[in-house]
Amino acid sequence: MRRAFIITFAIILNLCAAVTSSAQTVADEPGEDTQIWNETQIIIPMRDRADLILFGVLRAGRDLSRPVDERGGAGVAFKAGRLLTIIPTWLYVAQQPTAARKNIEHRLILNATFKFSAGKFAFTDRNLIERRLRNRRDDFTMYRNRLQIDHPARLGSFNFRMFVADEVWYDSLQNAWTRNRVSAGIIKQFSPRFTAEIFYLRQNDGRARPGDAHAIGTLFRLYP
Repeated sequence: MRRAFIITFAIILNLCAAVTSSAQTVADEPGEDTQIWNETQIIIPMRDRADLILFGVLRAGRDLSRPVDERGGAGVAFKAGRLLTIIPTWLYVAQQPTAARKNIEHRLILNATFKFSAGKFAFTDRNLIERRLRNRRDDFTMYRNRLQIDHPARLGSFNFRMFVADEVWYDSLQNAWTRNRVSAGIIKQFSPRFTAEIFYLRQNDGRARPGDAHAIGTLFRLYP
C-alpha cells in the first residue's frame, strides 16, 4: 500500500509540473474559473456484449454562481474483446461559459477504450473522436486521449481505488493540441448496482475563454 501511494503521488507531481510549465509559456492567459461537475450514467444491459448507456451532466461554474454546462445523450457500449470497448455516442450540449456567450452543439462521438492490468495497477486508455455540430461553417472535430492509472487502497474497513489521469485534446479547427486535463480521485463500488467517483481536476487551455479551470467532480454509474 505504501509503495502504491508513493508511485501515485509521484505521478501526480510530475503531471502537475508539466501542466504548470505549459501554462507559463502562454503569453496571454485566458480567464480562469472554479467549477463543480456532476455526471450520472445509467447502464442497461442489452445482451452479453452490449450495454445501453444514458448520460446526464450538469456543471456549475462562473465561480460556482450558476449552471454553465448541461448535457444529455445516449450510447451503446460494445465489448469488442477482452481489452477493448467501443462506444458510439450522441450528446446534446448547451453551454453558457460567459454571460455574453452561449453554445449549442450536437456531438457524434466514437469512443475506443483499452483497459488492461499489470499486477494491482489498472490502466485505462480512452480515445475519443468527437464531431461537434454547430452549423456547417463552425463544425469541427476534436480528438481526445485520456490515460488513467488506478490501484486498490483501503482506509480501515473502507475499500476503494485511487486513480490519477491525464487527458490531452487536439482541435481540428485550430490544427493544434489545445487543452490538457489532470485529475486525481477515488472510485468506490458501493454495490453491484452503484459505483461512484469523486475527483479533483485541473484544466489548462491557452486558447479558450475561460480556458483554465479548477473542478471538483462526481461521476455516478447506476446499473438498474
